Amino acid sequence: MSLLRAGARTMLASYYILSGVKALRKPDEFVKAAEPFADRVVPAVKKYAPQQVAVVIPEDAVNLVRANGAVQVVGGLGLATGMGRRLGALLLAASTLPSTIAKHPFWSKTDPQEKALDRAQFLKNTSLLGGVLIAAMDTEGKPSLSYRAQKGGQALAKETRKARRSLAKSTSSAADEALASGAALAGVIAATSRSARKKAAKELKSAKELAAKEAAEFKEAADKAAKQADKDARKQQKAKKREKNIQRGEN
Repeated sequence: MSLLRAGARTMLASYYILSGVKALRKPDEFVKAAEPFADRVVPAVKKYAPQQVAVVIPEDAVNLVRANGAVQVVGGLGLATGMGRRLGALLLAASTLPSTIAKHPFWSKTDPQEKALDRAQFLKNTSLLGGVLIAAMDTEGKPSLSYRAQKGGQALAKETRKARRSLAKSTSSAADEALASGAALAGVIAATSRSARKKAAKELKSAKELAAKEAAEFKEAADKAAKQADKDARKQQKAKKREKNIQRGEN
């Protein structure tokens, strides 16, 4: 992690950490703003959320403020220290949206001065939300999992096409060799006696049949090898996708 990134993350996280500590120590200051959110949004979230999640969502405004403060402290520390920085940034993004709507509903204000103040705070929090979303997607200059999976798939496809061309070239060479052998045998027939010609004609027919059979077997083997290469490529792409999903879950 570069010094610039470390400093920028610390500055971005400082607001959330201080805000979270304040919410944990003095939740009563935020209860009035959180009550409309707790009364309207929380019941809907608990209704559609999985049972395991719904049971831990606080219903009263005080505990809701404290839970949001705890999320901000944990996410801010993760972002500032770099330990679970991307997950911490996602936690901060998740806490910013409801707290912004609850604290600064400028659309519901009638007083022009209050409305302008809340609008400014709303836009400030929207800027913070954009910052933590950028931090959540920051890979510190390393290729992302999706980029690496895409490049891996392209490399596998390229190798598959190369193997196909090589097998097709080998099949063509085998057929040419078979035809050359047949032409040589025809020259021998012209120089031999009648009985020898009959024997040579029979051998030529057998040689052609054998060459055609070998060419067909070679082509079949080439097709099987190409199909197996495609199958291996798809398996590796699926493995890359599973690895990407697992690493997203860990982050």
